[in-house]
Amino acid sequence: MKKQYLGLDILRGFGVFMVVWLHSAFYYFDGLYDLDLNNPPFIVTLIGLLLMFAGLFAMISGAGHTLQLHRKADSGYKPKKVLMFNSIGGLLILAIGYAYFIFTGAGLVHFETRSMNNSMLVDLIRYGRISTVVSERVLYIDSLVMIAMNILIMGLMFVLAQRWLRNRKIRSWSSFYLVSAFGVFLFSLTRIPLYDVYLKAVADKQLGMVLLLNGFVNKNNPLLPYLAFGLMGAWVASMLKERGWRMFVRTALPLSLALLTTGVVLYIGLPDTMLQRSIDLKWYAIMTAQLGLFLIMILAALRHYDFGREVDARHMSFASTFLYRFGVAGLTAFFLESVVSACIYRVMSLVIPGLHFGLLAALVYGLVLALCWGLFLMLWEKVQFRYGLEYFYCSILDHFGESEKKHKLNRVTGA
Repeated sequence: MKKQYLGLDILRGFGVFMVVWLHSAFYYFDGLYDLDLNNPPFIVTLIGLLLMFAGLFAMISGAGHTLQLHRKADSGYKPKKVLMFNSIGGLLILAIGYAYFIFTGAGLVHFETRSMNNSMLVDLIRYGRISTVVSERVLYIDSLVMIAMNILIMGLMFVLAQRWLRNRKIRSWSSFYLVSAFGVFLFSLTRIPLYDVYLKAVADKQLGMVLLLNGFVNKNNPLLPYLAFGLMGAWVASMLKERGWRMFVRTALPLSLALLTTGVVLYIGLPDTMLQRSIDLKWYAIMTAQLGLFLIMILAALRHYDFGREVDARHMSFASTFLYRFGVAGLTAFFLESVVSACIYRVMSLVIPGLHFGLLAALVYGLVLALCWGLFLMLWEKVQFRYGLEYFYCSILDHFGESEKKHKLNRVTGA
């Protein structure tokens, strides 16, 4: 089993780059509140779809963490030590996730009131005030919190599957994860009625019910369905370990095409409610299509970078290396991008009174900032990305076991 799959790191980097770009573009578009959600421009619909990258991150995280758990188990780690290592990693990501969304993260748009709930530092930079409306942000499931919850649950599932395999209650890792992924995904249909129950509990201030349902059904990235995406990633890792590349392709390609086709057919046939962010069958169709699409993207990335030709992190094209850095050290960029873009916009608005970004200008603004982050990562790599979030994450995790992330941070690319 390979220690590193470059395709997963570069695909993660592509996702982080797109999020950094589109966050700045989306939140500094001055026509945001005037959008006709019933008949949005195509580019706005496309941006809305591209911002829904949580499933890709969940799938890549599920694959990466499961590969690491397999390596720990194969190298003699006892189940208790495997679980401890995984749990500490998950709790660290959870802490970073909450710190991100409360202090530095992206805004929550309220179209009905033409307002935005910003994180504390962004509100301070843009409007000179300290935001006190934090309850919505604490309850909101951002992508990092979702990934952390997935890691914690999947660590328990790994240890459980390990025991079941020894007792021959299941046939293989891959069958366990595939059945689990589809079981969770089908169960995610319950989110449609439960979301209304959740909203009523919030309106009635039923704190117990809110806390019970929040992680499972709240916007935007709850366990239903994103645990299924993580488990699908675990299936990818386990198939590569047990059956190899060829058998994985024979199974994954038709499965991904079936999911993508089913989701697209359902999406076309159902009323368009995507930009209204409704939790309905249209939402479920999008999730089905994304499950297939992200699996295809992983297949393509692995084929190109890991199984098509011999490539390592020191001998990649400039573009691949550019994205690879986002995949290895992009958490720090993701954590700070909203604050940095707010600072730059504030300075620009002081220099240019009445600064106004139309859609094209907003897209250019976001792209320039994302490219600047890429240049910063290129320079930062020369000192092994020291003192970023990834550096401290690995330093803490080192007390409980060796992390592959540390080796990636210390590895200098050739481009």
